[in-house]
Amino acid sequence: MERIDSLLYSISFCAYLASFVLYIVHVALKKQKPGVIATIIAGIGLVPHSAAIVARGIQQGHIPLANMYEYMGLMAWMVIAGLIAFVLRFRNTRIGVFLAPIAVMLLVTASLLPSDVNRQLMPALQSTWLAIHVSLAALGSGAFLIAFAAAALVLLTAEGDSPRRPAKKNAPARKAFSWAEFAIFWIGAPVVTWLVLAAVGLLPEEVHMGSRQPAEAAITAFTLGRGADHSLLGQPAIGLGIGMVLAAIVWPFVRVQLSPSNRGNGMHQFITIVLALLISAIITGFLIKGGTIQLTPRSYLKIFEFFGPVLVISWALAPLVHILIGAGAVSWLPKLGVQRTVLQEISYSAVAIGYPLYTVGALFAGAIWAEQAWGTWWSWDPKEVGALIIWLFYTVFLHARHQRKWSGDRAALLLVLGMMFVFISFFGNYFFGGLHSFETT
Repeated sequence: MERIDSLLYSISFCAYLASFVLYIVHVALKKQKPGVIATIIAGIGLVPHSAAIVARGIQQGHIPLANMYEYMGLMAWMVIAGLIAFVLRFRNTRIGVFLAPIAVMLLVTASLLPSDVNRQLMPALQSTWLAIHVSLAALGSGAFLIAFAAAALVLLTAEGDSPRRPAKKNAPARKAFSWAEFAIFWIGAPVVTWLVLAAVGLLPEEVHMGSRQPAEAAITAFTLGRGADHSLLGQPAIGLGIGMVLAAIVWPFVRVQLSPSNRGNGMHQFITIVLALLISAIITGFLIKGGTIQLTPRSYLKIFEFFGPVLVISWALAPLVHILIGAGAVSWLPKLGVQRTVLQEISYSAVAIGYPLYTVGALFAGAIWAEQAWGTWWSWDPKEVGALIIWLFYTVFLHARHQRKWSGDRAALLLVLGMMFVFISFFGNYFFGGLHSFETT
């Protein structure tokens, strides 16, 4: 017999999927009625979604936020709640066309994770702070996800690259995608970084996984291949991973100095690389879970061991993503009917909502709970470090937005990069271990 919470989740999923389809019809046919119906259906879907969370909590005897399945379900709830709020605020139902699919994808991803009902929490989770810490962190992450979606569309409809802007007389032709730029920043720069770090001896020592247990950041036991004892690829993985981070930081600043003839269309270029990296990160995660790739236990450089194969896989995926997106994407995206100013306001408002939720939940409540559960406020656990980085990043965004008056493409770029940090932290307990790698029993 199917569990009641699973049935309710299925009903809400069908409602969100139906609303997404209607939003597409709404935009394609430019008819208002499908958009209104889609919004109503999305709102109705929140009812069984909320009931599913309550039913699961009753079944388990504790708040249903003890694993990633439940965490994703609450994030999806936040996205739909934000969709309804922003549609009512801006009176523009087309907003749903880029928010509804996020909830659908979250529920699909959650369905792939373990969802068994666990009536007994492990001792570390048996605290009233569980509800405060995890629920607020999940709601804050959901708000950041809304900001990411709006910011990505801001970049895709960048004014400087908009097909609606008339081209300057005698201006050089702009390519849809500059493969030379991609080769320089996303292949050449990471490779050079790896070779330079290796030449000056800054990369960690390679050891056999079975020879001794690596416990320091100066050692790497990265292996590639199922059952491999040692593949001598730890140094390249770390070097390429560091190079990828440096390229991500340097690329936007160098790119604006290039002549139009030497760079591709900004929105197409950016979204191609981001999607290729995100898909590569998912593939790498499955390879790690399957044992094909093994990261070094208890290493501070483990994150760069993860970034290395992500980058390499993205090299192969970027051309495929480029083909799937199509050079014509930059012409139909502005026709969604949501002005850039509205998208910017949505992205900022979502961060303004998510920031205090994440601050109180992930940092303050998390620190209090950690002290009660493990006897220390801070232990440099990978998840704790990730939460701190995310909080600092969005603090920088709010500072830049208010004090430096950053807006438009620069602010949107920060939000997209910030969401990449959220994704890494979100799945970090699966790949990097630590005190947050537990599951309920």
